[in-house]
Amino acid sequence: MLVSYNWLKDFLNMEGVDPYALAEKLTRSGVEIASTVHPQAGLSKLVVGHVLTCELMEGTHLHKTTVDVGEEEPKQIICGAPNVAAGQDVIVALPGAHIAGGHKIKKGKLRGEVSDGMICGLQEIGFADALVPPKYADGIFVFHEEGLKPGEEVFKALGMDDYILDFDITPNRADTSSMEGAAYEVGALIDQKPKIEDVVLKEDGPDWTDGFTATADVKVAPKYYLRKVTGVKIGESPLWMQTRLWNAGIRPINNVVDATNYVMLLTGQPMHAYDAAMFKNGRIDVRLAKEGEKLQLLNEKELDLDPEDVVITDGEKAVGLAGVMGGYNSEVTESTTDVILEAAVFDPALIRKAALRHDNRTYASALFEKGINWDNTQKALDACALILRNDANGTVCAGEVKATDEKRDPVVITTTASRTNKLLGTNLSMDEIVKIFHKLNFAITTDGDSYTVTVPNRRWDIFIDADLFEEVGRIYGYDNIKSTHPETGEISGGYTEEETKIRHLRNLAEGQGLTETINYSLTSDEMATTFVKQPLPAVKVNWPLNSSRTTMRQNLICGLLDTIAYNFARKQTELQLFENARVYDKANGEYNEHEHLAAAYVGNAGQSNWQHQDEKIDFYYVKGQLEDLLEMVGISKGIEYRPEVVNGMHPTRTAGIYINDEYVGLIGQIAPVLTVSDKNFAGKEIYVYELNLEKILPLMTKGVKSVPAPKYPAVERDLSILVDKDVTNAAVVSAIEDNAGKYLVKVDVIDVYAGAHLPNGKKSLAYRLTFLNEKDTLTDEVVSKAMTEVQNALEEKVDATIR
Repeated sequence: MLVSYNWLKDFLNMEGVDPYALAEKLTRSGVEIASTVHPQAGLSKLVVGHVLTCELMEGTHLHKTTVDVGEEEPKQIICGAPNVAAGQDVIVALPGAHIAGGHKIKKGKLRGEVSDGMICGLQEIGFADALVPPKYADGIFVFHEEGLKPGEEVFKALGMDDYILDFDITPNRADTSSMEGAAYEVGALIDQKPKIEDVVLKEDGPDWTDGFTATADVKVAPKYYLRKVTGVKIGESPLWMQTRLWNAGIRPINNVVDATNYVMLLTGQPMHAYDAAMFKNGRIDVRLAKEGEKLQLLNEKELDLDPEDVVITDGEKAVGLAGVMGGYNSEVTESTTDVILEAAVFDPALIRKAALRHDNRTYASALFEKGINWDNTQKALDACALILRNDANGTVCAGEVKATDEKRDPVVITTTASRTNKLLGTNLSMDEIVKIFHKLNFAITTDGDSYTVTVPNRRWDIFIDADLFEEVGRIYGYDNIKSTHPETGEISGGYTEEETKIRHLRNLAEGQGLTETINYSLTSDEMATTFVKQPLPAVKVNWPLNSSRTTMRQNLICGLLDTIAYNFARKQTELQLFENARVYDKANGEYNEHEHLAAAYVGNAGQSNWQHQDEKIDFYYVKGQLEDLLEMVGISKGIEYRPEVVNGMHPTRTAGIYINDEYVGLIGQIAPVLTVSDKNFAGKEIYVYELNLEKILPLMTKGVKSVPAPKYPAVERDLSILVDKDVTNAAVVSAIEDNAGKYLVKVDVIDVYAGAHLPNGKKSLAYRLTFLNEKDTLTDEVVSKAMTEVQNALEEKVDATIR
C-alpha cells in the first residue's frame, strides 16, 4: 500500500519525524517499506498559470495563448492540447523549469511564434498514465479549485510535496492496508495515540427501507449493509481527494466512485456504489452464481460465472462479482442521480478464487483475501454517505438495509511476563510490557506475573500468546535484544553420501559444457506423462494457477523444452542444457518423489568458428556425452541401449538405457511431430536423455583417478568379424572383455559395414583391442593367446565369422 506522509498528519503529530528515518524504523519493526518517494524531487519552476486568451493558429492544431504566471507581463505560450481554453487555471513550466525525465524547458519558437514556457499535462510532470483522470488523459490538467493564485508553485496543490511510503505488506500484517491501520502502526513506533475520528451522519431524506429488501447467505457474506443517497450530482471530486487517491496509486474517476475508493483507503473496508435505478425490483440478493450465468464487469470484461462465484443480483440477474468488481449494467454514470452504497464482509477464500479464476484481481479483492476490520463496516458506509452529501449534493435517506450482521468478539489472550522474556531473550519488567501494549492501543490488565490482553478487531492477525510476544519484540526493538548463543549442542554440517554423489554428477555435467536450468515442477496434464516409458497416476493440484501448471511432472524433459522454447524466442538456438531435480507420481495410493537428471542438446556441438567445421549434434554425439559422464562416475560395464517406443520421442531414434538389465532412463530425439507443429522449435532436431538417479547412484564409485603414464608400451591388435545384423555392439564387447584376459585395457570400434559384398542379414564389425602390462613388457605369445581366446568366444557366443 502507498501511504501518504501528509495524510498521516491527520492522525498524528509528525513534526520532527523524518520520512526516510520513519521508513527505516518501520522496516526494522517488521513492516517493510519498499521505497520512499518524494514526487516533487527533480522538478522545478512549475507554477499556476491563468489563461487570459486562447486562439487557434490557422492551419494547425496549435493554440496561441497568453498566460498570467504572476509576473508583470503575461507570457505567450503555444499549446497543442485540445482542451486548452481561456479562463482556465493550468500548470505552467516556466523557461528553465525541469519536468519529468530531466527535461529542461527553454524559450523557443513554434510555427514562427514565440513560446515562452509550456502548459503541462499531468504525465509531463511525472504522473503515470494510469493515474491521470480520464477527462485529462489526452490533454492538459485544469484546476477547478478556488484560491489558487497565478505564479504560486503547483506542488502543494497537486500533492507533490508529499512523501509516499510503499508499505510492502505481508499477509500477516494486512491490518496496515489502510490509513487508519498505518496510523496505528506509526503511532506505536513514535509513541503517539492516533486521532481516529468517529463518523457522525445525519440522515436528511425519507426512509427507503420499507420498499427495499436484501438477502444473503451468512456463510458467503457474514456482514452485508446497504445505504441509499439520492439527488447526487456527478462531477469531479475536490482536488484534495484526487491528490490523496493518486498518491495512493488510484485513478480519480468521479465524485461517487472516488468517495468509495477514498473510504476504502481510509478504513480498509472496500465499498461499492450502484446506480439505484437498476434495481427496479426493489431488492438485492447475494448468492452463488448459477451454472451458465454471465456477467459483464465495469471494465467491460465478459465473464462466464462459476457456481462458486459470489454475485450480487437484482433478484434476477447478476449486477456485480462480490468483492472483486461491480457490473457494467449497474455502473454509476453521468446520468445517475440515486446511488446505493454497499459495505460488506465476504468469505475471503471465495473472493480469492473468483479473482484468480477470472484473472481480475483488484485492490478490493486483495483486501478481502487478506482480511478486513469487521468493526469498520458501519463506519465506512456512513463516511461514504457523508462525503456524497458534502461533495455531490446528495441527500442521505433514512435507514439501512442489513441482509446479514454477524458480530466478531475481540480475542482475549492471557500469558505471563516470564514466558514473554524467556521466548524473546529479554528481561522486561511488567511495567515495560504494559507500556508496549498501550503504545499499540491494546487493553491490558495484570495480576502478578500474569497479564491479559484484549486484542481489538483491527488486529485480526493476533490469536495466540506467541503473536503477543512478537508484538512486544518488534515494538521493543529487535536491535535492542541481546545476542546470545542458542542453548543447544553444536551440530556439524555436511552432505549425505547421496547428496555428495548428486553434486558430483552436476559438476561433471557442467564440465561437459552443459548449462544448468531450474524449471517449474508443475506442468500440463499432457506433458506430465509425455517422455515417460511407463506413466504412473499423475499428481494434480486442486487449485492450479493456470491450465499449463495443473500437474506435477513425471519427467524433466518437459521443463527443458520450455527453456529451449524461451531461448529460441530470443534467437538463442545453440543450446546444451541440463537439470537435476525431482519428479513426482502416485503409486499404490502413495505420493512419491524421485531424483532425476536430464539433458537436452540442439544445434551444433561447438560454437561456429571459421577455424573448424561445424559438427551437428546427433544421437551418437549425445550418447557419447552420456557414456563419458557415466564412465567418469565409474559406470562403464553392463550398459545396453535397446530400442524403445516412448510417447513424445522419435519412433526410430530413441533407446532405453539399461544397466545390468535394469531400465534406468532413456535417450533419443524429440518426436518431429512436436518440434514441427510447435513454432517455438522451428523444426529443429532436439536430442535428450533422462536418468533415474535412484538407479544410478548405488552404482557410482569414487570416479576417475589420475595415474602415472605407463612405463611399458601397449600392444594393439585389430579384429574384423562378420555377424548377424541384430547382434549388438554391447554383446560383442562383452564377449571380448570376458575372454581377453587381464591385460586388455580398451576396446574401440573402428569400422562398421553393411551392404554389397556381404551376405544378406550380415554386417561387418572391426575392433581395435589394446593390451597393456603396467609391470612388464608384453610378449607376442601372451597377446596372441588372448586373441585366440577372444576369437573362440565370439564364434561361440555371437556366431561370428573371423575375417
